[in-house]
Amino acid sequence: MKAYETELTFSGVTSHAVVVEFGKPWRLVFWARAQYVGCWDLGKEVWFTPEWVETNSPEDLHCYEPIMDKKLKYSKVEIKESGDARAKVHWHYACNDMRYRVFHGNTTADEYYTVYPDGVAVRKVVMWPGNESDHGGNPNFWQMGEFILINGKGTTPEQNLQKKEAFTFQNESGEKISFKWPLPSPLPNGHLPLCAKYPKIAKWNTYIGRVHVVNRPNPYVIFPRDKRLFPFKPCAHCKGDHPYFGLFQGEGNTYKHWPVTLDEDFILAADAGKDVGKVATHSSFLDINYSWRGKSNRLLSVDTPTRPTSWLFLTGATEEPSSFLIDLARSWLNPAKIETGFESGPLPWGMSSGRVLYEGYAYSERAYVFRKFGEDRIEFAMKPQVPVINPVYVINGWKSREVKVTWNNEPLSSDRFRSQLVGDDLILWVDQRLEKSAKVKIFS
Repeated sequence: MKAYETELTFSGVTSHAVVVEFGKPWRLVFWARAQYVGCWDLGKEVWFTPEWVETNSPEDLHCYEPIMDKKLKYSKVEIKESGDARAKVHWHYACNDMRYRVFHGNTTADEYYTVYPDGVAVRKVVMWPGNESDHGGNPNFWQMGEFILINGKGTTPEQNLQKKEAFTFQNESGEKISFKWPLPSPLPNGHLPLCAKYPKIAKWNTYIGRVHVVNRPNPYVIFPRDKRLFPFKPCAHCKGDHPYFGLFQGEGNTYKHWPVTLDEDFILAADAGKDVGKVATHSSFLDINYSWRGKSNRLLSVDTPTRPTSWLFLTGATEEPSSFLIDLARSWLNPAKIETGFESGPLPWGMSSGRVLYEGYAYSERAYVFRKFGEDRIEFAMKPQVPVINPVYVINGWKSREVKVTWNNEPLSSDRFRSQLVGDDLILWVDQRLEKSAKVKIFS
């Protein structure tokens, strides 16, 4: 796999991009004419994005978000890592309006996409709410996610989506909500809280959203109802302990103000109308919010996240059934227990001392992290709670470029793992599904 800079053409327009490829029928792109928003290129002029940080002001009708930065005054992209085992891309942007005014003076965000050879990425969103001015007043909401399909010029959502099941939202137990295209008819305020019709989502522990496209891999986003990894305030509609989800509705839910276009002559959004298929458009399904007030909840105050606050998503595309996404979500959110033999003391959260230290599981990298001293060799036992899919190991203090792996004392062939050195860290991705305890040895 690799990350590289190039000139990318989409919808007949060519501009600078960072591209991550990993030998799958989809790839990750950060394109200048999409303001470097992270997008999954699904093939045949159809993309998908899990969105960005967005807010809205009671002082005006603007949305403050990076796609308004047509001149790229604030939006920048950088390759942080590129190797056989993983790539990491950093996207920095501001939340600005169409006049390039930044909400509260300096509201910005940093997003880090950490991508592995299986085509699965961790999206880490770091929000920096502004504190330099009062521009925009008190926010109406803070949003960090949305399911958005991008229809290239010459395509329409009706052509690109499976109409009978265009979008599904499910949990880790397989409970599923399905939506046809077009989405349900709009309410008077045009925004339906998902829990108003489906109150059961308030108790789900994991959320798995999937857009069902025709003859292409299906993009997905996974995130937990766990405030350590995914902070949120109680739902503004039902007051339940879950994020506020807003369901987009009706046939007019396709817009032409992003991507590709450099037009600045609109407020909030520009309905595509009769231009659907003639220009690049985007269609939205469901938004994900830290806090929300909206037009119907004017008496509510909206909490602003602390500076900084982070959220984690798992995202990618797949041709596998929904059971694969359930297993992937469980694997990410329920790491195996690791035993190195250097554990000490009765504390259950991992006190140890010695040559090999297990530092813990980094959800933001989907990785088991070790630190070692002396020779380039570590041994440990993995005891899974749930099936572990394609584990990743980060080993600090590694010197050699040569890496060998044994699994239950059997050599693992070199085509079953990928490795790279990043500074003093060895990054090792293993193509393996682990359902029972295993002894792992990594050495030079």
